[in-house]
Amino acid sequence: MSLPVPRTTDPDQAEFWAGVAEGRLLVAIGQDGTAVHPPRNAGHNTPIRWVEAAGTARLHSWTVTVHTVDPAFPAPYTVVLVELDDHPRVRFVGDLPGSPDLRAGQPMRVRFDDRAGVVVPQWEPA
Repeated sequence: MSLPVPRTTDPDQAEFWAGVAEGRLLVAIGQDGTAVHPPRNAGHNTPIRWVEAAGTARLHSWTVTVHTVDPAFPAPYTVVLVELDDHPRVRFVGDLPGSPDLRAGQPMRVRFDDRAGVVVPQWEPA
């Protein structure tokens, strides 16, 4: 069973996915100078530029799944929510195999996984 892949051609997020394909984690910055995540082309804070993030984060939360729900994700696996160090209002979700020993605030770093030709950012303990 293959893992799901995101749609990378959405006009609001295409630049993000192009950066990820090059091994760069990009954050959209809105008209008021704050991060807009997920990027979207609507409202008063439409993204006007993209900046490269350091790719380091802190573990905000996690949950361990012990029963297989989808054959693409055999249990156990851990879903993590991280908050970027250099853009603290930006959070990303990822998954780790198994049930690793984690703690709130733990340093994390991005890694880039290839899923059937689509690169996705994932997170692992630093």
